[in-house]
Amino acid sequence: MLILAALLVLFAGCSDDDDAVENAAALAAATVNCSATTNTLTTQGPSGTSFVATISLADSDENWCSFPSNTSVAGGSVGEQLSFVIDENTSDAYRAADFTVSYSNGYSTILRLWQMPASQNPEYQRPWGEQPAYRQGSSYIYKTYYTTLRGTNRYLTGGYRRNFSICYDTKSRVALWVAYPLHGCYTSPNSGRTDAWAYDPNDQLPVIDRSLQYDVRNTYGRGYARGHQCPSADRYNTDATNAMTFYSTNIMPQNYDFNGGSWVTLEGKVRAWAPTTVTRMRYDTLFVVTGAIPGSAQVSGVSVPSMCWKVLLKQKRDQNENRQIWEFAADELQAIGFIFTNDRAGGEMTLREAACTVREVEELTGFTFFGNLDPAVADELKSREPDIAQWPGLAIN
Repeated sequence: MLILAALLVLFAGCSDDDDAVENAAALAAATVNCSATTNTLTTQGPSGTSFVATISLADSDENWCSFPSNTSVAGGSVGEQLSFVIDENTSDAYRAADFTVSYSNGYSTILRLWQMPASQNPEYQRPWGEQPAYRQGSSYIYKTYYTTLRGTNRYLTGGYRRNFSICYDTKSRVALWVAYPLHGCYTSPNSGRTDAWAYDPNDQLPVIDRSLQYDVRNTYGRGYARGHQCPSADRYNTDATNAMTFYSTNIMPQNYDFNGGSWVTLEGKVRAWAPTTVTRMRYDTLFVVTGAIPGSAQVSGVSVPSMCWKVLLKQKRDQNENRQIWEFAADELQAIGFIFTNDRAGGEMTLREAACTVREVEELTGFTFFGNLDPAVADELKSREPDIAQWPGLAIN
């Protein structure tokens, strides 16, 4: 089970001693899947300080999260770690536990732990707004590529993060979808386009054998471009982060006119809609899923997509409220889909012509989106016609 650690670090107070350790507390994972059994609370602060942590379970009569010996209160000296236990979540709802951490020097904070609903595939569960629901397929390989980002300021912090996830179809040798978050941590231009065309080197699991990939160091030929699903320009933080976008598993054959026409126009718009800088921070994250519908034609042994599509999800309000995506109501979120034909006609489509509901993309692809939202919220959001005003410039493109 891979859990991307989401460290919440809260600071309080200052000291005249430049070498003093600041007060802080964090959960090793702020969100865990339904089958998680353990987690850790980490503390730091000035030497000699002690702390007490108390667990409060929200909206639950079941004692599903506790410190050892089934207690809700534990403590120790700062710098120590406290382990706690978690019961499997067999319900169809998220559940939350609040950790109130109080220090002897007066510092206190509240950390929230989320556990995801029951799932038949808990190893696939991720608390990510872009992650489509799991769908069984004998030729499907699901994989997430992780990277270490370089921080640029206190708003755009670095660290070990997901780069993008894929559902790779070994039969067509094209990813059916590539899903990724988009915000300034990824696009900050510390690097640039690497053009590092390569096989997936399989330095991260699961392995996708080279025999199941096309050698994208070579062009497809016959009028087809090597089209990105997660665009290179969406990953300019480091060379290593950008190089992953040139893996064969992220590339598909696209008609030259389409790749250089409406597709590249949409990619630029998506970056313009994302919170790429502090001054343009309209919301926390733009969640993106890009995909392909394999067609009957082949080029160099790879299925040529007959259609390409995108799905976008964002917070509506012009502020970062620091809430998990599933805590938002339908009227606080916006979503939009796009469907294009992978040919010259598709390249000439306007973005407004290609825009559609997310439900239409679901019906086309067979994949289910926004599985981390409340089902009623997701249903309303996916069926709602896109609000063009929420996607600046779309009406004239």
